[in-house]
Amino acid sequence: MLNIGTKALGQLATLLNERAGLKIPPDGYHGLKLALSQRMPTLGLTDAEEYVRRLGSLAGARELRALLPLVTVGKTDFFRDAGQFRALSKRIIPELLAGARRNGHRLSIWSAGCATGEEPYSLAIVLAESGARPEEAEVWATDLNVAAIQAAKAGRFPKRRMHGVSERRTRRFFHARGDHYEVDESLRAFIRFDTQNLAAPPAPRLRPESIDLILCRNVIIYFDLPTIRALLARFLKAIRPSGYLLLGYSESLFRIYDQFEMVDVEGTFVYRRPANPRKTEQHAPGDERPAKSRSTWHREARASGAPSVLDAGSSTAERGVTRPSPLKRLDEGVRLIEQGQFDEALRAVSELTAKNPDDLAALLTLGNIFSLMGRTLESQRAFAKALTREPLCVEAWLFGGVAAVQAGKIHDAHAQLRKALFLEPGLAVGHYLLGQVQERLGDRESAKRSYRNAIVQLRSPQRELAGHYPDLPNSAETIGRVARYALNALDRNGQEG
Repeated sequence: MLNIGTKALGQLATLLNERAGLKIPPDGYHGLKLALSQRMPTLGLTDAEEYVRRLGSLAGARELRALLPLVTVGKTDFFRDAGQFRALSKRIIPELLAGARRNGHRLSIWSAGCATGEEPYSLAIVLAESGARPEEAEVWATDLNVAAIQAAKAGRFPKRRMHGVSERRTRRFFHARGDHYEVDESLRAFIRFDTQNLAAPPAPRLRPESIDLILCRNVIIYFDLPTIRALLARFLKAIRPSGYLLLGYSESLFRIYDQFEMVDVEGTFVYRRPANPRKTEQHAPGDERPAKSRSTWHREARASGAPSVLDAGSSTAERGVTRPSPLKRLDEGVRLIEQGQFDEALRAVSELTAKNPDDLAALLTLGNIFSLMGRTLESQRAFAKALTREPLCVEAWLFGGVAAVQAGKIHDAHAQLRKALFLEPGLAVGHYLLGQVQERLGDRESAKRSYRNAIVQLRSPQRELAGHYPDLPNSAETIGRVARYALNALDRNGQEG
């Protein structure tokens, strides 16, 4: 009988954080318990605290390597995240390859956390299709899991794991071997596999400004905040100016690290090292507050009710004069919108934006009015102008998604709402709206997940949005109620079906 108590699980979580940088919260202890139930019998142990003591000893390194694969998720697929691979195929890799040839260096890509190899082999396929030769481009593929690296080196994949590879690519780059497919040597020639703990100091080969592109997707979710920031600082140092960093869909650097710039490439967000490094705040030792970008200051000011630089449409002579808040200045426009008097609302808000061109709330509301009036092109222009003023404006993408629904462009709405949630994953109303769009697209399971996400995010305080759109759920109570209603309706319809 195995004795695995909460105390031992907490000790193990602390040890994993110290040794590998993995952050396992209490709600993840069930997974730790399952991992212990697999490893303890192999060592002839029944007491979990004794196992943790052994793991922490000098002789425990080997056992730690055996345990880690059981407490981290190694799931991966070929060409995982179609949007990112579209950006890689059409823009990023061709541009980086051309630049490397022009500057006389080898294109260097790092697949950090490569698991069983699907990602680096997918990158090698894109390189081959872009006309690269192994002597002018390399993929460095690393993972903490030794067993995963060995499987990746073997390059043999069951047919069930080939679903992301087109028939044309399968014929060109793989060989059928019974119930498996084996990677062609032309792909292997691009890749070098290594074991590497991302939470540890960098490998000797990680020279400053030596990497053109890093993919570290669905990895940093396991790390605590100091480990994430240390890792990102190493990435920044390693990436060449104007090189790229790709994270997982749910991994945003908002309020975590501001030294990378976010750019939209072929409809998907990626991070890029600026050509010139940014200035950042200096914190006292132990101060874990992230350096704040202009966007972050604006969001915090808006949430607290303090004035923001983006709300400052006044001249020097007017500074110090008490002025109504942006939402207060919008009161008349909001009242007219709620009464359905869109022509009058348009005049009022247009005058406001003309007098205060930096009033982001007014500009977003103007875009919403155009949308409600069916003037789609003008609505898009207003949101584009908002993004020009404030590149990380979540509301521009959120309201842009609502406007796309209004115009019947459901796929566009899906893309824009995903961008809003990438920028601010905790925005409950964004998850609810995404669920509505997913229902329209017939994706019931994704819609259920989005409604559940909306409900979960309500555990944290929700900020007030800049801009106004009528009938949009705007309180935690309302968002929770409509999300639960939608979720229950889907469950009920599924049972009836």
